Amino acid sequence: MSEIIRNSYLKELCTWKDQKRIKVITGVRRCGKSTVLNQYINILKTIYKIRENQIQVFDFNNPKLLKFSYMELYDNILKNSIKGKKNYIFLDEIQEIKDFEKCVIGLYENKDIDFDIYITGSNSRMFSQELATLFTGRETEIHIFPLSFKEIYDFSIQKTNVIDKYTIFNQYKMFGGLPILLEHYENVEMNKKDLAMVVDGCIQKDIRNRNKIRNFVNFRKVTKYVFLQIGQMLSVLNLASYIESNNKETLSHHTITRYLLWLCEALLVYKCENYDLNGKKVLLTTSKYYAVDTGIRNCESDFSNVNNGSQLENIVYIELLRRGYKVYVGKLKNGEIDFVAKKFEDTIFIQVTEKIDWDIESKNYKREIGNLEAIKIHEPKMILSLYDSSQKTPSGIKIFNLIDWLLAN
Repeated sequence: MSEIIRNSYLKELCTWKDQKRIKVITGVRRCGKSTVLNQYINILKTIYKIRENQIQVFDFNNPKLLKFSYMELYDNILKNSIKGKKNYIFLDEIQEIKDFEKCVIGLYENKDIDFDIYITGSNSRMFSQELATLFTGRETEIHIFPLSFKEIYDFSIQKTNVIDKYTIFNQYKMFGGLPILLEHYENVEMNKKDLAMVVDGCIQKDIRNRNKIRNFVNFRKVTKYVFLQIGQMLSVLNLASYIESNNKETLSHHTITRYLLWLCEALLVYKCENYDLNGKKVLLTTSKYYAVDTGIRNCESDFSNVNNGSQLENIVYIELLRRGYKVYVGKLKNGEIDFVAKKFEDTIFIQVTEKIDWDIESKNYKREIGNLEAIKIHEPKMILSLYDSSQKTPSGIKIFNLIDWLLAN
């Protein structure tokens, strides 16, 4: 199978090698966590000269390994470990083992054998809540996303005859960056089948089975609606109204809130909170939701109702997360900023558009440029446009080509 070397994640893993931390690797199902682990293990063997008998790998996607209790797993690892040497333990999709955290903490606190522990999982709740007390101060999370546009672009120009960046971008916008698609990235029907398989696996294994959903039909109605409304302000109230008006039944706000939470915990969608730029506070009543991958979003909407603006926003939002930003929607008194991206002390205000209309009276101009000009805070402002680049607005706001920005380091 074709494989892309995930250098940024490998560099991060190498940074944490041999540190007394539990390396927690999270990401949506099939985003490439196992591949990154295998690439890292290869680095351990070839670069750091770690011997085979110092490395133990358990892939709990393998049904044969599900027979382990946490204690049996612990004992098995101890039995095959070497005293006086560093032992590298890789537990892939460890959430499949009940009470696995007891095994992991037991290894971490073992005084007789030196362990370097790596675990992966496809559900954020497992690490953010259930293990918070046990792991606090002892873990480092490395969050893995599907392939970036730059990774897909570099792969495409090496493995195919396609070199036009807009052609590759349109393909990426439609089918996203799940590594499973690499073998047949230009085959539309195969892409659709594989995406459907991934979505079904996420929903069945990471949401339905884990949360024991009673009314699965209603859950799927909410799921479909959320993906159709990617990039739009969403509240529990308007979602409940939609379900009631279109399906002639009522869902409680509590139920809808749980459904949204489960989608986020499975890392299928990310909640982008609304930030009041005047009051400088997060608004809790409405938020936007973005898909972890545009291919997954389009699969859930049957590859119809594809809003180009929302797709562009979705790609930029995930890229900002990938680059380490905390991202909000900016709320103005009479307008909105697509993204307020914060990293440490830095803040960037970003508008995303397909093409700028330079008529100062047009809605597009007022939305993309006027809203940025209305911000009086002296922080960087920028516009990412699919078809404009290397320009400035009359007030000096820089305009960057969206594709070139995605390809930049």
